[in-house]
Amino acid sequence: MKKEKPIELIQHVLSTIILDAVQFFPQNNKKVHFEAHGLLFGIDKETSMECDYAFPVGSVKEKSDVFVMPDSKVDKAVKSAKELFSTSNCIATYHSHPYDEPFDGWADPSNGDCGSADYLNLPYFFIIAIARNGKKEKSLSLHYEKCDAYEFSYNPEVGGHDYPKTQPVNDKVSFIHGEFQKYTFTIRAYKNTGKSLVDVDLISSEAELMMKLMEKNIKLENMTSQETYRLRKMEYNLRTENKDRGQKNFDYHLEKIK
Repeated sequence: MKKEKPIELIQHVLSTIILDAVQFFPQNNKKVHFEAHGLLFGIDKETSMECDYAFPVGSVKEKSDVFVMPDSKVDKAVKSAKELFSTSNCIATYHSHPYDEPFDGWADPSNGDCGSADYLNLPYFFIIAIARNGKKEKSLSLHYEKCDAYEFSYNPEVGGHDYPKTQPVNDKVSFIHGEFQKYTFTIRAYKNTGKSLVDVDLISSEAELMMKLMEKNIKLENMTSQETYRLRKMEYNLRTENKDRGQKNFDYHLEKIK
């Protein structure tokens, strides 16, 4: 199978979908399948599929073996978004998987996800697995992890919440794992082939900026307006297509905000 370009989340896409998953995390057991749901916009670049805008569109109202039904305004929101955006294409849908505790494979697609992946006919599919398992409020922390890549296909012989058919892709892919407030989360990206969901590399210039600030113990809440403007330039220089020529500029601005 051909190696796919990585998907790169730039600007505030990563923080938007994290906050969306936190906002819709179920507050009681009756809403165990109360999930965040949204669209991602971007453009195909030479070195990556660059995702530059996240559009939350509400919670998943109903989920069966073969489809996802968000709230009643989602279809209208999707059509409106496609009419408004002129500089980006709608490339992906995302939704959250809320759980009590993290576990191995918790951001894998369910059988129902595989059955409904083609609902919006988009090339990519994101899952944010999230659990509220902390007792103390924590600042945001992020890091990349690697896992074996798989292809996931719908299995008509089992239920929507069961595991789909899987086969290894003989590759490893990167994903984003982190903590925020009392939550732990994992974000994974998949290519929608029309018949299956296949793991692809997920990277983020926003995440890399946050990681570098954490290394230097630089707190966002202490930033001045001028320093916040520098962060925009730094994030821009961390994007895949800018890294080679942007390192000196990044280092310059980093020294200014230390």
